[in-house]
Amino acid sequence: MEYALTAEDIKKVTKLDAEQRYDYFVNAVVDLEQIWILMDDEGFVLVTAEGEQCIPVWPHAELADLWIEGELAGCQSKAVDISTWLDKWTTGLNGDELSVAVFPHAEEPGVVISPTELSETLLEAMQEESSH
Repeated sequence: MEYALTAEDIKKVTKLDAEQRYDYFVNAVVDLEQIWILMDDEGFVLVTAEGEQCIPVWPHAELADLWIEGELAGCQSKAVDISTWLDKWTTGLNGDELSVAVFPHAEEPGVVISPTELSETLLEAMQEESSH
């Protein structure tokens, strides 16, 4: 499902603190069934946050696109379907010992968690959503 954020929406969500952005991310991903990552010619982009190698993820393309500048200028945002994320990415990221930086913004990494923990949170939220 395509969903475009307005400039006003972007301003609002980028003012949230890391925990609030995490909650926003979970709700948006469950609703839209996509996780946005950045890709370059070599694959997905990694950042270092809290001393960990992390894949940064966002709930919307527009928010991921805010990061495409400077050394990331050659990147593109790409959607990963939530079922693909849960089935393949979680295992792959765990195997590579990578963490997930959820909805980083500006100089702040967002919430840094394990791929398993993120998947468990998403699955719980999806079950709650489907029971309503």
